[in-house]
Amino acid sequence: MKQEVAKADGLYTRHIARKTMVIFSLLALLVVVAIAVTPLGAASLGLGDTVRAILSKFPFLDVESDFRTSVIIWELRLPRIIMAIICGVGFALSGTVMQGVLRNPLASPFTLGVSSAACFGGTLTLILGASLETGSKYLAVGVAFLFGLSTLLLIYAVSRHRGTTPETVILCGVCLMYLFLTMTTLVGMMGGAAMSASYIITGLLVGSSWENVGVIFIFLLVSIPLLLKYCLDLNALALGDEVAQSSGVNLKRLRVVSMVLSTLVVSSVVCFTGLIGFVCLVSPYLARMLMGNDYRLIFPCAAIIGALFLLGTDTLGRTIGGAFEIPVGLLTTLIGIPFLLYLALRRGQYEA
Repeated sequence: MKQEVAKADGLYTRHIARKTMVIFSLLALLVVVAIAVTPLGAASLGLGDTVRAILSKFPFLDVESDFRTSVIIWELRLPRIIMAIICGVGFALSGTVMQGVLRNPLASPFTLGVSSAACFGGTLTLILGASLETGSKYLAVGVAFLFGLSTLLLIYAVSRHRGTTPETVILCGVCLMYLFLTMTTLVGMMGGAAMSASYIITGLLVGSSWENVGVIFIFLLVSIPLLLKYCLDLNALALGDEVAQSSGVNLKRLRVVSMVLSTLVVSSVVCFTGLIGFVCLVSPYLARMLMGNDYRLIFPCAAIIGALFLLGTDTLGRTIGGAFEIPVGLLTTLIGIPFLLYLALRRGQYEA
Protein backbone atom coordinates (compact mmCIF):
# COMPACT_ATOMS: atom_id res chain seq x y z
CA MET A 1 0.00 0.00 0.00
CA LYS A 2 2.80 2.40 0.91
CA GLN A 3 4.57 1.63 -2.37
CA GLU A 4 1.43 2.43 -4.33
CA VAL A 5 0.98 5.72 -2.48
CA ALA A 6 4.65 6.61 -3.06
CA LYS A 7 4.30 5.75 -6.74
CA ALA A 8 1.18 7.92 -7.05
CA ASP A 9 2.96 10.79 -5.30
CA GLY A 10 5.88 10.44 -7.68
CA LEU A 11 3.63 10.50 -10.73
CA TYR A 12 1.80 13.57 -9.42
CA THR A 13 5.09 15.35 -8.68
CA ARG A 14 6.37 14.68 -12.21
CA HIS A 15 3.03 15.81 -13.63
CA ILE A 16 3.21 19.11 -11.75
CA ALA A 17 6.85 19.55 -12.74
CA ARG A 18 6.00 19.14 -16.44
CA LYS A 19 3.12 21.61 -16.22
CA THR A 20 5.27 24.10 -14.32
CA MET A 21 7.96 23.80 -16.99
CA VAL A 22 5.37 24.62 -19.65
CA ILE A 23 4.32 27.72 -17.72
CA PHE A 24 7.90 28.94 -17.32
CA SER A 25 8.56 28.25 -21.01
CA LEU A 26 5.55 30.38 -21.96
CA LEU A 27 6.77 33.11 -19.61
CA ALA A 28 10.22 33.05 -21.23
CA LEU A 29 8.56 33.22 -24.64
CA LEU A 30 6.57 36.28 -23.52
CA VAL A 31 9.77 38.05 -22.44
CA VAL A 32 11.49 37.21 -25.73
CA VAL A 33 8.51 38.40 -27.79
CA ALA A 34 8.24 41.63 -25.79
CA ILE A 35 11.91 42.41 -26.45
CA ALA A 36 11.71 41.37 -30.11
CA VAL A 37 8.70 43.56 -30.96
CA THR A 38 10.03 46.69 -29.26
CA PRO A 39 12.02 47.90 -32.33
CA LEU A 40 9.05 47.33 -34.65
CA GLY A 41 6.79 50.17 -35.73
CA ALA A 42 6.39 53.09 -38.08
CA ALA A 43 9.84 54.31 -37.04
CA SER A 44 11.98 51.21 -37.47
CA LEU A 45 14.80 50.94 -34.95
CA GLY A 46 17.71 48.57 -34.62
CA LEU A 47 17.80 46.08 -31.78
CA GLY A 48 21.07 47.57 -30.51
CA ASP A 49 19.62 51.08 -30.44
CA THR A 50 16.56 49.77 -28.65
CA VAL A 51 18.60 48.01 -25.97
CA ARG A 52 20.77 51.10 -25.42
CA ALA A 53 17.66 53.28 -25.10
CA ILE A 54 16.23 50.94 -22.47
CA LEU A 55 19.46 50.66 -20.50
CA SER A 56 20.09 54.42 -20.63
CA LYS A 57 17.33 55.03 -18.09
CA PHE A 58 19.11 53.02 -15.42
CA PRO A 59 21.37 55.45 -13.49
CA PHE A 60 23.85 52.81 -12.37
CA LEU A 61 24.64 51.88 -16.00
CA ASP A 62 26.86 54.14 -18.05
CA VAL A 63 24.89 53.79 -21.31
CA GLU A 64 23.96 56.64 -23.62
CA SER A 65 21.23 56.85 -26.24
CA ASP A 66 20.08 59.57 -28.63
CA PHE A 67 17.07 61.60 -27.58
CA ARG A 68 14.78 60.57 -30.47
CA THR A 69 15.24 56.84 -29.91
CA SER A 70 14.79 57.24 -26.17
CA VAL A 71 11.49 59.10 -26.61
CA ILE A 72 10.14 56.54 -29.08
CA ILE A 73 11.02 53.62 -26.83
CA TRP A 74 10.07 55.02 -23.42
CA GLU A 75 7.08 57.21 -24.33
CA LEU A 76 5.51 55.21 -27.17
CA ARG A 77 6.67 51.62 -27.49
CA LEU A 78 7.21 50.37 -23.94
CA PRO A 79 3.95 51.76 -22.45
CA ARG A 80 2.05 50.11 -25.27
CA ILE A 81 3.83 46.78 -24.89
CA ILE A 82 3.32 46.73 -21.11
CA MET A 83 -0.32 47.78 -21.61
CA ALA A 84 -0.88 44.87 -24.01
CA ILE A 85 0.66 42.45 -21.52
CA ILE A 86 -1.30 43.54 -18.44
CA CYS A 87 -4.56 43.90 -20.39
CA GLY A 88 -4.08 40.41 -21.84
CA VAL A 89 -3.54 39.09 -18.31
CA GLY A 90 -6.68 40.86 -17.07
CA PHE A 91 -8.89 39.63 -19.93
CA ALA A 92 -7.62 36.06 -19.62
CA LEU A 93 -8.11 35.80 -15.86
CA SER A 94 -11.60 37.32 -15.96
CA GLY A 95 -12.61 34.87 -18.69
CA THR A 96 -11.17 31.95 -16.73
CA VAL A 97 -13.14 32.92 -13.62
CA MET A 98 -16.44 33.39 -15.44
CA GLN A 99 -16.10 30.08 -17.26
CA GLY A 100 -15.32 28.36 -13.98
CA VAL A 101 -18.16 29.93 -12.02
CA LEU A 102 -20.78 29.38 -14.74
CA ARG A 103 -19.25 26.04 -15.82
CA ASN A 104 -19.66 27.08 -19.44
CA PRO A 105 -16.69 27.06 -21.89
CA LEU A 106 -18.49 29.58 -24.10
CA ALA A 107 -18.78 32.13 -21.29
CA SER A 108 -16.52 35.17 -21.16
CA PRO A 109 -16.88 38.88 -20.37
CA PHE A 110 -17.13 39.52 -24.11
CA THR A 111 -19.78 36.91 -25.03
CA LEU A 112 -21.84 37.73 -21.92
CA GLY A 113 -21.97 41.45 -22.73
CA VAL A 114 -20.04 42.48 -19.61
CA SER A 115 -17.17 44.07 -21.56
CA SER A 116 -19.48 46.09 -23.81
CA ALA A 117 -21.56 47.24 -20.81
CA ALA A 118 -18.43 48.37 -18.98
CA CYS A 119 -17.18 50.05 -22.14
CA PHE A 120 -20.47 51.92 -22.43
CA GLY A 121 -20.26 53.05 -18.81
CA GLY A 122 -16.72 54.36 -19.23
CA THR A 123 -17.58 56.10 -22.51
CA LEU A 124 -20.69 57.69 -21.01
CA THR A 125 -18.62 59.10 -18.15
CA LEU A 126 -16.12 60.66 -20.55
CA ILE A 127 -18.80 62.04 -22.88
CA LEU A 128 -20.59 63.70 -19.94
CA GLY A 129 -17.52 65.73 -19.16
CA ALA A 130 -14.94 63.71 -17.25
CA SER A 131 -11.58 64.16 -18.93
CA LEU A 132 -8.93 61.47 -18.66
CA GLU A 133 -7.16 63.04 -15.72
CA THR A 134 -5.98 60.91 -12.82
CA GLY A 135 -9.04 61.33 -10.60
CA SER A 136 -11.57 61.03 -13.41
CA LYS A 137 -9.93 57.82 -14.62
CA TYR A 138 -10.93 56.12 -11.39
CA LEU A 139 -14.43 57.59 -11.74
CA ALA A 140 -14.69 56.16 -15.26
CA VAL A 141 -13.58 52.76 -14.00
CA GLY A 142 -16.14 52.94 -11.20
CA VAL A 143 -19.04 53.73 -13.56
CA ALA A 144 -17.85 51.07 -16.01
CA PHE A 145 -17.74 48.57 -13.14
CA LEU A 146 -21.33 49.35 -12.13
CA PHE A 147 -22.61 48.82 -15.69
CA GLY A 148 -20.58 45.65 -16.13
CA LEU A 149 -21.64 44.22 -12.77
CA SER A 150 -25.32 44.95 -13.43
CA THR A 151 -25.10 43.09 -16.73
CA LEU A 152 -23.27 40.17 -15.12
CA LEU A 153 -25.87 39.87 -12.36
CA LEU A 154 -28.61 39.81 -15.01
CA ILE A 155 -26.82 37.06 -16.93
CA TYR A 156 -26.23 35.10 -13.73
CA ALA A 157 -29.93 35.33 -12.85
CA VAL A 158 -30.79 33.98 -16.30
CA SER A 159 -28.31 31.12 -15.89
CA ARG A 160 -29.87 30.09 -12.55
CA HIS A 161 -33.39 29.96 -13.99
CA ARG A 162 -34.74 26.43 -14.14
CA GLY A 163 -34.41 24.84 -17.57
CA THR A 164 -32.06 27.48 -18.98
CA THR A 165 -29.41 25.97 -21.27
CA PRO A 166 -25.84 27.32 -21.59
CA GLU A 167 -26.62 28.30 -25.17
CA THR A 168 -29.54 30.46 -23.96
CA VAL A 169 -27.23 32.23 -21.54
CA ILE A 170 -24.76 33.00 -24.33
CA LEU A 171 -27.58 34.19 -26.60
CA CYS A 172 -28.77 36.63 -23.92
CA GLY A 173 -25.19 37.82 -23.47
CA VAL A 174 -24.72 38.40 -27.19
CA CYS A 175 -27.97 40.40 -27.31
CA LEU A 176 -26.77 42.58 -24.43
CA MET A 177 -23.39 42.96 -26.09
CA TYR A 178 -24.90 44.39 -29.27
CA LEU A 179 -27.30 46.53 -27.25
CA PHE A 180 -24.45 48.25 -25.41
CA LEU A 181 -22.34 48.51 -28.57
CA THR A 182 -25.22 50.37 -30.23
CA MET A 183 -25.70 52.59 -27.20
CA THR A 184 -21.96 53.38 -27.11
CA THR A 185 -22.06 54.43 -30.75
CA LEU A 186 -25.16 56.58 -30.23
CA VAL A 187 -23.70 58.29 -27.16
CA GLY A 188 -20.49 58.96 -29.07
CA MET A 189 -22.39 60.45 -32.01
CA MET A 190 -24.53 62.66 -29.78
CA GLY A 191 -21.40 63.83 -28.01
CA GLY A 192 -19.76 64.73 -31.31
CA ALA A 193 -17.24 61.93 -30.96
CA ALA A 194 -18.27 59.49 -33.66
CA MET A 195 -14.68 58.74 -34.64
CA SER A 196 -13.70 58.14 -31.02
CA ALA A 197 -16.70 55.87 -30.55
CA SER A 198 -15.68 53.82 -33.59
CA TYR A 199 -12.24 53.30 -32.08
CA ILE A 200 -13.73 52.44 -28.68
CA ILE A 201 -15.89 49.63 -30.06
CA THR A 202 -13.02 48.20 -32.13
CA GLY A 203 -10.35 48.41 -29.43
CA LEU A 204 -7.06 50.24 -29.71
CA LEU A 205 -3.87 50.48 -27.64
CA VAL A 206 -2.39 53.46 -29.45
CA GLY A 207 -3.14 55.88 -26.58
CA SER A 208 -1.28 53.86 -23.97
CA SER A 209 0.70 55.78 -21.37
CA TRP A 210 2.57 54.95 -18.19
CA GLU A 211 -0.21 56.58 -16.17
CA ASN A 212 -2.89 54.37 -17.74
CA VAL A 213 -0.69 51.34 -17.19
CA GLY A 214 -0.38 52.30 -13.53
CA VAL A 215 -4.16 52.63 -13.06
CA ILE A 216 -4.89 49.20 -14.55
CA PHE A 217 -2.00 47.65 -12.64
CA ILE A 218 -3.45 48.87 -9.34
CA PHE A 219 -6.76 47.12 -10.02
CA LEU A 220 -4.97 43.94 -11.11
CA LEU A 221 -2.77 44.06 -8.02
CA VAL A 222 -5.85 44.19 -5.80
CA SER A 223 -7.95 41.61 -7.68
CA ILE A 224 -5.55 38.86 -8.77
CA PRO A 225 -4.39 37.70 -5.29
CA LEU A 226 -8.02 37.49 -4.17
CA LEU A 227 -8.94 35.47 -7.27
CA LEU A 228 -6.02 33.08 -6.76
CA LYS A 229 -7.37 32.43 -3.29
CA TYR A 230 -10.37 30.64 -4.83
CA CYS A 231 -8.45 28.21 -7.06
CA LEU A 232 -9.24 25.16 -4.93
CA ASP A 233 -12.89 26.21 -4.61
CA LEU A 234 -13.16 26.46 -8.40
CA ASN A 235 -11.62 22.99 -8.68
CA ALA A 236 -14.36 21.65 -6.44
CA LEU A 237 -17.07 23.60 -8.28
CA ALA A 238 -15.98 22.03 -11.57
CA LEU A 239 -17.23 18.70 -10.17
CA GLY A 240 -20.68 20.11 -9.43
CA ASP A 241 -22.49 22.18 -6.81
CA GLU A 242 -23.15 19.17 -4.59
CA VAL A 243 -19.50 18.10 -4.53
CA ALA A 244 -18.38 21.68 -3.85
CA GLN A 245 -20.82 22.07 -0.97
CA SER A 246 -19.82 18.74 0.55
CA SER A 247 -16.21 19.94 0.38
CA GLY A 248 -17.10 22.96 2.50
CA VAL A 249 -17.18 25.54 -0.30
CA ASN A 250 -19.39 28.55 0.30
CA LEU A 251 -20.90 28.68 -3.18
CA LYS A 252 -22.68 32.00 -2.73
CA ARG A 253 -19.55 33.77 -1.54
CA LEU A 254 -17.41 32.11 -4.21
CA ARG A 255 -19.71 33.20 -7.03
CA VAL A 256 -20.32 36.72 -5.77
CA VAL A 257 -16.71 37.58 -4.90
CA SER A 258 -15.10 36.00 -7.96
CA MET A 259 -17.59 37.50 -10.43
CA VAL A 260 -17.32 40.95 -8.83
CA LEU A 261 -13.52 40.85 -8.98
CA SER A 262 -13.43 39.63 -12.58
CA THR A 263 -15.86 42.37 -13.59
CA LEU A 264 -13.67 44.95 -11.84
CA VAL A 265 -10.64 43.75 -13.82
CA VAL A 266 -12.48 43.92 -17.14
CA SER A 267 -13.92 47.34 -16.35
CA SER A 268 -10.52 48.79 -15.51
CA VAL A 269 -9.12 47.52 -18.82
CA VAL A 270 -11.84 48.50 -21.31
CA CYS A 271 -11.92 52.09 -20.02
CA PHE A 272 -8.48 52.60 -21.59
CA THR A 273 -8.43 50.12 -24.48
CA GLY A 274 -11.99 50.08 -25.76
CA LEU A 275 -13.70 46.80 -26.56
CA ILE A 276 -11.24 44.00 -27.29
CA GLY A 277 -12.96 40.67 -27.68
CA PHE A 278 -12.16 36.97 -27.53
CA VAL A 279 -8.90 37.20 -25.54
CA CYS A 280 -10.98 36.21 -22.52
CA LEU A 281 -12.45 33.25 -24.45
CA VAL A 282 -9.43 31.84 -26.27
CA SER A 283 -6.88 32.04 -23.44
CA PRO A 284 -8.73 29.92 -20.81
CA TYR A 285 -9.51 27.23 -23.38
CA LEU A 286 -5.88 26.90 -24.50
CA ALA A 287 -4.76 26.92 -20.86
CA ARG A 288 -7.08 24.01 -20.07
CA MET A 289 -5.71 22.10 -23.04
CA LEU A 290 -2.20 22.50 -21.64
CA MET A 291 -2.83 22.32 -17.90
CA GLY A 292 -5.89 20.12 -17.39
CA ASN A 293 -8.54 21.12 -14.85
CA ASP A 294 -6.43 22.43 -11.97
CA TYR A 295 -7.08 26.17 -11.59
CA ARG A 296 -3.81 26.59 -9.69
CA LEU A 297 -2.13 25.89 -13.03
CA ILE A 298 -4.83 27.26 -15.35
CA PHE A 299 -4.68 30.77 -13.87
CA PRO A 300 -0.99 31.53 -14.56
CA CYS A 301 -1.04 29.70 -17.89
CA ALA A 302 -4.13 31.56 -19.13
CA ALA A 303 -2.65 34.88 -17.98
CA ILE A 304 0.55 34.35 -19.99
CA ILE A 305 -1.34 33.11 -23.06
CA GLY A 306 -3.63 36.15 -22.89
CA ALA A 307 -0.61 38.46 -22.71
CA LEU A 308 1.02 36.72 -25.68
CA PHE A 309 -2.20 36.79 -27.69
CA LEU A 310 -2.87 40.49 -27.17
CA LEU A 311 0.76 41.53 -27.58
CA GLY A 312 1.06 39.53 -30.79
CA THR A 313 -2.14 40.83 -32.37
CA ASP A 314 -1.37 44.44 -31.38
CA THR A 315 2.11 44.19 -32.88
CA LEU A 316 0.61 42.74 -36.05
CA GLY A 317 -1.95 45.54 -36.22
CA ARG A 318 0.63 48.32 -35.90
CA THR A 319 3.11 46.86 -38.38
CA ILE A 320 1.35 45.17 -41.30
CA GLY A 321 -0.60 48.26 -42.36
CA GLY A 322 2.38 50.61 -42.65
CA ALA A 323 1.19 54.11 -41.80
CA PHE A 324 -2.36 52.80 -41.31
CA GLU A 325 -2.91 51.01 -38.01
CA ILE A 326 -5.38 48.15 -37.73
CA PRO A 327 -7.27 48.20 -34.40
CA VAL A 328 -6.29 45.24 -32.26
CA GLY A 329 -9.95 44.50 -31.50
CA LEU A 330 -10.57 43.77 -35.18
CA LEU A 331 -7.72 41.26 -35.32
CA THR A 332 -8.77 39.47 -32.13
CA THR A 333 -12.30 39.24 -33.54
CA LEU A 334 -11.06 37.78 -36.84
CA ILE A 335 -9.25 35.10 -34.84
CA GLY A 336 -11.91 34.67 -32.17
CA ILE A 337 -15.05 34.19 -34.29
CA PRO A 338 -13.83 30.95 -35.97
CA PHE A 339 -12.66 29.81 -32.55
CA LEU A 340 -16.09 30.50 -31.01
CA LEU A 341 -17.79 28.59 -33.84
CA TYR A 342 -15.40 25.68 -33.25
CA LEU A 343 -16.24 25.62 -29.55
CA ALA A 344 -19.99 25.76 -30.25
CA LEU A 345 -19.83 22.92 -32.79
CA ARG A 346 -17.56 20.84 -30.57
CA ARG A 347 -19.93 21.28 -27.64
CA GLY A 348 -22.88 20.30 -29.81
CA GLN A 349 -21.12 17.14 -31.03
CA TYR A 350 -20.22 16.22 -27.46
CA GLU A 351 -23.80 16.62 -26.24
CA ALA A 352 -25.14 14.66 -29.22
